[in-house]
Amino acid sequence: MVNNFSKLVIIVFGLILLVSCKPSDKYTGDWYALSNSGEKVEIHFSKDKIMTINDENGNEETYEINQTAAGFQNNLGYYRVEIDEASHYVIFENKKDEDNAQLVKQTNHASDFEDVVGEILYKMNRDDFPTE
Repeated sequence: MVNNFSKLVIIVFGLILLVSCKPSDKYTGDWYALSNSGEKVEIHFSKDKIMTINDENGNEETYEINQTAAGFQNNLGYYRVEIDEASHYVIFENKKDEDNAQLVKQTNHASDFEDVVGEILYKMNRDDFPTE
């Protein structure tokens, strides 16, 4: 019993270290995104912990990101990333659908995803701009 508990603790600790090391394959890459104000942008999450946003006018914004958590709740998958020292979430409303996601900025100070309140910054799709 104690041996199994020790193995579980080691596995959980290892997963925590892995999660905080690099962005997940689930959301890295290129996304077409639509802001809550209707602006179309392209977002790229790199394995080098960089998020780049390009707008329709050719303007580019670059941010360092750090993934700090990942999990599932019911059928929803989420990844917490720190951007400019603020918590954001890449949320997959259907954990089996890897082509549609949302980038949400956390607006409260909840430590558990279940209690998070946030503002949807972008609806994202892998193939084309989402519809409103």
